[in-house]
Amino acid sequence: MSQSFRRALAITAAAAGVFALSVIVGLQLTPEPRTQLDYLVIGSVATFLMLGAVFGLLLALWIKPRDFLARRRPKKTETGEADKE
Repeated sequence: MSQSFRRALAITAAAAGVFALSVIVGLQLTPEPRTQLDYLVIGSVATFLMLGAVFGLLLALWIKPRDFLARRRPKKTETGEADKE
């Protein structure tokens, strides 16, 4: 398997897991009898959490952490010139 396929599979599995877990927790926390509005809210919260997990994983897997917020300055040598990497 290629690296990008593994990443996509990991993101898909994590999204499905977060969605299923949040639906189960939402159903456990909502008292019986449930109305259509209760199911709408549970599904909306589960979708919101799933999209947050997908966005977080995309950031974590495809963006290099060292270049995420700031770039490092090249080290200067004794002569005052920057090293080329």
